[in-house]
This record gives sequence, structure tokens and C-alpha cells, in this order.
Amino acid sequence: MLCSLKSLRWFPAFLLAACGPSDLPAADAPSAVDTVEQGVLFPPPPPPSGNILDSTTYLGSVALPGSVQTSFTTALQYYSFAINVAAGSSAKLEVTHLGSSMGLDTGLFVYGPKNASGSYGTAVRAQDDDAGYGQLSKAASVTFAQGGEYLVVVSSGEGAGKRFRLQLDCLSGDCEPVAPSVYATCDSARVGPSVEDCMSHWDAEGVPVNEAFSRCFGADDAKVVYGSSCAPSAPSRPVWCAGGEATWTQRMWPVCVSDYSVAYGLYSVSLSSRPVSASLQSALSAANAACGTSSACYGELRGYSFPWSHSTPASLDKVAEAVSLTEQSNALFGARLANTTYTQFAQTRLLSRLSSLHPGLGQEYSNGSEAVQVTGWHYSREMWPDACMVWELYVIYFPQSRGVLVFEQDYARDC
Repeated sequence: MLCSLKSLRWFPAFLLAACGPSDLPAADAPSAVDTVEQGVLFPPPPPPSGNILDSTTYLGSVALPGSVQTSFTTALQYYSFAINVAAGSSAKLEVTHLGSSMGLDTGLFVYGPKNASGSYGTAVRAQDDDAGYGQLSKAASVTFAQGGEYLVVVSSGEGAGKRFRLQLDCLSGDCEPVAPSVYATCDSARVGPSVEDCMSHWDAEGVPVNEAFSRCFGADDAKVVYGSSCAPSAPSRPVWCAGGEATWTQRMWPVCVSDYSVAYGLYSVSLSSRPVSASLQSALSAANAACGTSSACYGELRGYSFPWSHSTPASLDKVAEAVSLTEQSNALFGARLANTTYTQFAQTRLLSRLSSLHPGLGQEYSNGSEAVQVTGWHYSREMWPDACMVWELYVIYFPQSRGVLVFEQDYARDC
């Protein structure tokens, strides 16, 4: 006889249920459920292997909270999805009206958790037929006493060509078995070897770096990295494996893509104006006054900052590129200067008649410990017989503070 929960009104809570002999210890066996004659619930048939996964079409893992949408292709079909949950968490599982075809009749089942051999067993942990909209399924509250990976199955007996959307919501605050902070930084030790080998391969084939990047950082590549790192036989499996493939793909993988886009220079910097302190402006005014009109030297200051969400700082070259697109200076017609430290700049490039600005230039946006970097442009042109005008623009970059100070000095000299 088929099991069914046609109406959750008969139950104070949606508890664990079974449709046949349980493979659990007696203390852990799900409670029995009543059977009703209304409608037909289509559970996947228990396979000889004892792993219900073998009776389904597996479509990968889904994050919790999260959702997935797909379509049935045959009349009687069982689609399965893996979810990873923390012990004691509760969740709502629903085939939603929004995103599902009209007239669709579904069944919803939960199996697991997956054991060390990779089997979800055949014991139904939770199930529903028509508690959702119309004949759609909804498990209003499922509590997972044991943490781990569970299998959610959505079935239909007459669903060919019809789509459905499965929505998963956490009811207990945090259902994830791994703290979200674990995914905040890319596990480069696991990701690096795979993607770097891929990038090297396409570079050897002469493929441009941006195209190679798109080939090496796709969904399939994320799956390969997860599979090699989190296989049961993998040595020293990282802690983030416990969160499941969907959480890895949706959380850590984008961080890795972001970080490596910086490593391969596939990004740009967008500058916004940032005020220069009154004290530094005052020092600049005093230095300009000291230059006097006869010496023809003059300094200018402008400040910028930029948003940044990557774990590694932007490069000085990318910052300089953004400055060149923002500034209007004769210096940009000249040669690009080599990148240097702020100390080297102050000792060799800062005009002596404007040297009173040091060390204020290097402290303007600094957090006090970062290594300030400098680059710039130099351009000179004969303006009078045997006399040239020189324009120099310097980009003073504070990589941790994401501050950019543009210092320009103009002066006359003998050609």
C-alpha cells in the first residue's frame, strides 16, 4: 500500500515517516504515518542496492536556503537533490506555485543522512503529497536530528513536459553545517593547482588570458575542484566539504573567481574623489609660495579612493591606469616611470623646493603600516631658448587603505 500525507491538519507537526521496513536502529526509526485513499503518492521504488539514489535522477545539490527549477521529461519520474544540514536544524521544503506548471501533481520525499559508504538508505524521513498549492507538495517543517547530507526527491506520475520549482527555507536560524565565514576566503591550496594548470595549458595554446579565464573558471571547473577535494577517498578533506557542493559553488567558488581575476589582471579600478586634508593643503600652499614666481615651480594635489571587494589589493599598475583615464595633465604625454616605494620617491623624485610636503604625502591616507607605492609620468618640452618646462605626475597608492593621492609638480629647467 502506498503512503500519503494528504492533509497536515491531522498532525501537530510534520514528523518523520516511513513506507516500509526501516534500515535505522529502532531508537532512530521514523514514526509511522497514517495512510489515506485520497490521490496517489509516487515514491521511488526501493532499489536492490539499498540506496534510494539509484531509483532517482540525481540533479546535484541545492543550498539551504535556496531553490532549483527544472522540468519532468517523462510521465513517471523521480528527481533527487542533495542538501546539507546541521544537526538539530529545521527546514521548510516546498514545490511552489510560482515557477511550477499548472495542474502538476507532485510528491515530496526526504531520505538520509548519507552514510560513510555513500548510501541514503531507503527509509523515508519525511514526505508529503498535496499540502502545497493545489496538488503540489509542501513539508512545512522537517527537523533533522542528525546533521549531514540528505536526499530530497520530487516525483510526479503525470508530469511529462511540466516544470516545477523546489524552494528550501531554513526555519531554525542557521541550517548550514559549516559557518558562513569558512567560505569567505578562497581555499587557494585546493583551487590553485587545478585552475593554474588549466590557465597554463591555454596560455601554451596561445589563447588570450581573458578567454582562458572563462574556460578555467566555469561551473564544470567548480565541480571538478569540489569532487577532487571532497571525495570520500580524498586525504585531509577540508571543512567546507561538509557544506555540500551547492554551498561551495554558490559561496566559495565566486570568491575564488574574484581573487583569481585580480591575480590575472582581469579587472578595472573606478576612482571616486576623496578630500585632501586641510593640513596637507596648507603645507602645499606654503611650498608653492616658497617657490616664488622666478623659480617657476608649482605643485598640485588631488585625492581618490575606490571600492574593493577582493581579498588581495589592486595592483599599482591598475590604479595608475585608472588615474590616467581620470586626470588631465601634460605629464601623461610623457614616459611612464618605474614603480617604486614611497621612500625612494621622496629621496629621488620629489622636487627639493617642494620637499616640505614630505612626510605628509606618505601619511595622508595611510593606516600606518602599509607599504605605500608610487609610480608616475614625466614629460618635458622646450618652451624658451635653452629652457624647458617639465611636468611630472605621481600616483601615490595606499593599497590597504585603497587611497590614491595624485601629486603633480611642474618646474622649469635648462634643456
